[in-house]
This record gives sequence, C-alpha cells and structure tokens, in this order.
Amino acid sequence: MKAFEIEPKLKPDMSRFLIHMTGKDAIKSILNGGRHKEEGLIRAQVPNGPKSESFNHKISCFTETPIFALGGFVAISKRRNAENMQYGVGFRKFYMVEHNVRPTIYLDNEVLGQLFKAADADSSDGVNSLLDTLKSLAHPLGEKMPLQGFTWEREWRFIDETGFYFDYDAIEVICCPKEEQPELLSILGRHSERIRFVDSWAQYKEHTQHIKHTDFKEKISNALSSHDEFKTDEFLENYEDHVSSLNSYRQYLLSLQNNANDIDEKLQELKEWKQYIDANTASFCGHFSENLIWRSDFEESFCPECSSDFNEGLAKAMRED
Repeated sequence: MKAFEIEPKLKPDMSRFLIHMTGKDAIKSILNGGRHKEEGLIRAQVPNGPKSESFNHKISCFTETPIFALGGFVAISKRRNAENMQYGVGFRKFYMVEHNVRPTIYLDNEVLGQLFKAADADSSDGVNSLLDTLKSLAHPLGEKMPLQGFTWEREWRFIDETGFYFDYDAIEVICCPKEEQPELLSILGRHSERIRFVDSWAQYKEHTQHIKHTDFKEKISNALSSHDEFKTDEFLENYEDHVSSLNSYRQYLLSLQNNANDIDEKLQELKEWKQYIDANTASFCGHFSENLIWRSDFEESFCPECSSDFNEGLAKAMRED
C-alpha cells in the first residue's frame, strides 16, 4: 500500500491530497501570482506564534486533513472564521513530497527549546544545516497551552523565501462554495476540466450533521430502554432542535441518493461505451474501426487497413509462387 495514496474511503482520517486553505480574495491572488499565465504562487511568510521571535523561516503551509473535514478549520479557529477560509488549492501528496514539502514536527516545549538553542549555537556547518532544517519544520506541541496547540491542523510545510510555485497542471482540487466556482473556472481555463471542485464547507456540515444525528439517536434509544433515566421535559424542551436535526439529516440522505443516481448514469454510459468499443474492435488485428470487414475465409473481422494489407500480402505471395 502506498501511504501517500490512501483515501478516506479506505481510512477516513487519511487523504491523498495536501490543501492550502485560504480566503476568497487570496485564492484568486494565488492563482494569478505565478511567473507566467498558467502558474500560481502560494507566498511564504513567517508564521505567528509563541516562538515567532526565534523562528524566522518563511514557509508555505498545507494540511493533510481529508476534504470532508476541512470545514473544521473555520469552525475551530476564530481567525479563520473571520477570514472566511472556505477556499483551498490542493495537490497530490506524492507530488508534494517530490517537491520537498514535508510534514511539520510537533515537539514539546522542552525538546523544542533544546532544538532552537542548538540550532542557534556555533557548531559545524553540517550540524547547523541539519538543525536549521529541523527547526524550520518544528512547531510547539502546545502541551502547556490552554488551547493545546495546533496538532489538529495536520500541517505540512514548504520552506522557501518566496513561496511555493506550481503549474496549473499540478492542481488536483479546488475548494470553494459552489456560487464562487465560475470565476475560478475562468481563471483556470482549460485546466478546470480536469480539476475537482469541492464545496468543502458544505461537505463538513453534512458529515457533522450526520454524526450529531447518530449521537442523538443513540441517546434517545438508550433513554427509552431505561424509562427511569429518560428526561421527558428535557426532550420536549429541545424538540424543535431534534426536528431540525432530523430534517437536515433527511436532506443529507437525499443528497446521497442524488449522488447515487448520478453514479448510476455514469455506470450506464460506461457500459454502453464499452459495448460500442467491443462491437467496433477487429478480432483479427485488434484495431478500432466503425467500418469493420468480416472475412468468412478466416472467420475474423479486420479493420479496412489491415484487410487491405492482408489482401496485398496474399496477392504478392501468389505472384511469387
């Protein structure tokens, strides 16, 4: 199993993509920021944080969070909520590893302090270079912080003074609300036909709603099975919320049904296409043609070109005899 290719359908907490999350104006600036028309740039910057005074590396940040969970960046962080970070540019993880993007190393305060101290001390060039590389990827674990740090971001970093340049060909995913897609489609041009556009915030709400509904259903079931613990007043007090939750869950199920119908149509199209290919593929030479020639002398079908070549070959052989 190639670890960089593991998808959520196999392991829900995994993703084969690395996504740079950003805001509405910023994503347009990123896509238009390259050195030529079909190149983008995710600009590097020194991150804010408790170690910012001793950390002067400019970095471009990405997350390996699965697409359906990216909405958590907005839900958890007040800053990201204020910046409306429902937008993102995503790339294959394998591609990013090839281009020197690396996972962040989360270290506790003591070890992180030792690393920074060693990196800033006089030492041999080789050791300093190694320590500086590690320092550029290091981030506080946050074990002594009230909010317990940022390990949930599942961050990866690209270390460069300018930032991460990328060709449009490398883009695999664009995250944005559906109503914002047309403008980004126009920027990306022909490349947009291959890129997967995802409303990650809508996906997040669907999945979290599903989880909330499941938790609520389990709570009610457990309460009903032990009447002495079931609080009728509490249930009635939250009745409207329960109804709203069920309606939202119903909409989620209907959206899944619509997706299933779309897949059924695609499967039928593929089946018909396969039948069309099979019906127009010569049994003798394996070439495709809508004008196959059946030759009873060989009980095989030929494409016109191969049938003609075969006739010429037979005629030549007869002349030589």
